[in-house]
Amino acid sequence: MKPSGKVIIQPNAPSKPSQTPQEGEAPLYFFKTTRRQIYALIIFNLLLFINTLPNRFTYDDMEYIVGNASIQNPAKILKLFAEPYPPHRPNLSLYRPIVSLTYLLDWCRSLRPSEFADMNFNDRAETPFFHLTNILIHIGTVLALLFLARRLLGSERAAFAAALIFSAHPVHVEAVASLVGRAESLCAFFFLLSLVAHIGARKEKRLFAPLRILSWFFFAASLMSKETAVTLPPAILLTDWFFWLRQKDDGGERENFLLFAKNAIIRLLPFTAVFILYLIIRLKVLGVIGINPDGWYFWKETTAQRLAAMSAGSLAYWRLLTLPVAMSPDYNFPVRIWGPFWAQQPGGFLNGWALAGVAVGFLYAALAYRAVKNKSALAYPLIFFPIVMFPFSNIMPFGDFIAERFLYLPSVSVSLAAGIFYARAHQKMKWRKWAFGVFCFLVIFYSIRTYMRNLNWRSGVALWEAELRLNPRSAGRYSALGAEYSLARRENIVNGNIWRERGDFKKAAHYLELARYYEAQAIKTLELAMKEDPQTLQNYYNYSGLCVEMLEPDLDRAEQFLMEGLRYSGTLGEVRYVMYYYIGLINLKRVPPRLETALDFFHKSANRLKGRQLLIAMNGAASAYAFMGRYDECYQTLRKILAIEPADILACRRLRLLRHKSEGLIE
Repeated sequence: MKPSGKVIIQPNAPSKPSQTPQEGEAPLYFFKTTRRQIYALIIFNLLLFINTLPNRFTYDDMEYIVGNASIQNPAKILKLFAEPYPPHRPNLSLYRPIVSLTYLLDWCRSLRPSEFADMNFNDRAETPFFHLTNILIHIGTVLALLFLARRLLGSERAAFAAALIFSAHPVHVEAVASLVGRAESLCAFFFLLSLVAHIGARKEKRLFAPLRILSWFFFAASLMSKETAVTLPPAILLTDWFFWLRQKDDGGERENFLLFAKNAIIRLLPFTAVFILYLIIRLKVLGVIGINPDGWYFWKETTAQRLAAMSAGSLAYWRLLTLPVAMSPDYNFPVRIWGPFWAQQPGGFLNGWALAGVAVGFLYAALAYRAVKNKSALAYPLIFFPIVMFPFSNIMPFGDFIAERFLYLPSVSVSLAAGIFYARAHQKMKWRKWAFGVFCFLVIFYSIRTYMRNLNWRSGVALWEAELRLNPRSAGRYSALGAEYSLARRENIVNGNIWRERGDFKKAAHYLELARYYEAQAIKTLELAMKEDPQTLQNYYNYSGLCVEMLEPDLDRAEQFLMEGLRYSGTLGEVRYVMYYYIGLINLKRVPPRLETALDFFHKSANRLKGRQLLIAMNGAASAYAFMGRYDECYQTLRKILAIEPADILACRRLRLLRHKSEGLIE
């Protein structure tokens, strides 16, 4: 006999009626069947992402992990909760102490004792532990989704199908294979756990029931993992409304809406309190609640231009969710919409791609309205998606345009919808085989795409070589690839010197030969970057820095391109002052050195730079003072450096040499 209410998805019929899982209960039947699903999902995800373990630090990892001194010092563990993320980039207005804490724990496990204590973090720490943590967080998120879907849909088949789709979706590669993507997966993990705990406490009449307190705790952890967790309270309201929509009392009537709304608002008050407390802490640490105006991606555009750009960009998001091919680590205009079709940044809504995005938005709204009207289970994922995508819409200030990792939590909607469709089709005997075949094809296709995409993240060079191959019109591809070639060159020089000190000259020669190869590739690629975009200071900075650091430095060529780059105003103001540092370094390296000119440029650079770059510029000035015989000023500069960063290796070494000189131990 069918129930009186309209329920789209029915639970799988158990072998014995007495074992049927009831809402709010946790009978042995549920755990027995779910246990097998948990084991299957853990093994599946381990196999899917096992090839990320050898991956190196890539792309933004260099900024947020390699260049982050706070996560490399266990003594600063409490300080992580009182500083920006990363601490040397406060202008980004990011506060993510939970993510920083996990990086610090990984660093403590990954550090290998070495006699080469002066090497930088990237050479002293192994990455497998970092990547293993990312995989485990992803598995935790998958399992949280499994329990959430089981509670929402009442169907083990739909829940398991949703978890499988979420596990295999290629759009998650950036969040799992890229270490910086951990903010997305960690935020989603706590976000979904908070929803699961909240649903588990639905029948509790006490406001301070243990599961409700746990839900508030998970919300706080999600906020401190990434700011986009602010969408959890609306998601909580959606969840309560969804259960109210399907709720039936003994008389067959739904609970009074006003009573439901009153109870829902009361349950939401603690989440509001947690959010306000988070804002107070954020304001204390960062000095701002939102983000700085210059950190907003569209801070120069009008509201109409910004919304038109996001309308066109939304088409790229739909492509990534439905047919994840030709994927990219960096999405800027021109952005690939589909296949050979690329969109330029629209100046307003009188643009074909912007209007197409609006049309797709209206179609989506119509589908959501129909699902709500029919009381369909699809109503939940269709409404959940725009809620969790709102922070990335650039309607409110945001620092990026499009990124695959932003779809990590929103893809929960796609996974739930896929599980619902599969469970519906499986209920009809004539569609059962077809549904199973299509579902298996989708999982296999996604899994292969994910496994192969993981390999693109094994190094910075591999990532941008793939970008150049897959997205030949991508903005900044030559500049990024040239910079990665430069880093690979430097890394191979370091490895060559290490093996030379160990007495293995064959390996040393091998690494130095690789360094020459990457050096040639970097020069060629950066020349293409300057030819394509002659007004971007970053290209000149990368190119000239490479010329200075070459195995056989070409100082004249470096200075020529640096001076050429300074002719352009550009938007990367900070890069201009890094270029001043390189001009100073060039004059310091000349024979004979132009010490006064070098010192002048070092001072220009140090006056505007911050963080690690400031310390580098100050070290350059200290070198110039030492060459000029102005040892008192050199000493004072070194003391200033050590006051900012007591562990600065270069300053410590120079201070030691300076003291030896003053004692007559060296000439």
